[in-house]
Amino acid sequence: MRIVFVFLFVAGLAAVGAITARAQDNAGQQAVATIIQNQLNAMAAGDRAKAYSYAAPFIQQKFQNPDIFMEMVTRGYAPLIAPQAVEFQRFEASGGRATQAVMLVARDGSAWMATYFMQQMEDGSWRIAGCQLEKLPGGAV
Repeated sequence: MRIVFVFLFVAGLAAVGAITARAQDNAGQQAVATIIQNQLNAMAAGDRAKAYSYAAPFIQQKFQNPDIFMEMVTRGYAPLIAPQAVEFQRFEASGGRATQAVMLVARDGSAWMATYFMQQMEDGSWRIAGCQLEKLPGGAV
């Protein structure tokens, strides 16, 4: 009887741990999606300073100010500026880092997969540490 109780207690703790981890993943995914969407909204509105504020510190250091940052986005990541549609997909997180896949339809109707690389800050907030764009086959959707 005692062995059964110990087993049930340990199994219950494992279940609580799994539920807690899942809740933390969901909270992390929601926080990451919010940061990405906020940056997309800022870029669509032409708010360079706000868009720049969502970048990780090392990205901000590399591009020095909002104008230089947005010039880089305009030249290399134009599909991220005012997309017609945005759909958040696969999310993975581990050890203060996360990746978020985002399918989007650019202004010209072309379909893209953006993989965002996220970095968690010491205060628990998330910042965008990079983005890889891949044009999806089939041209415009």
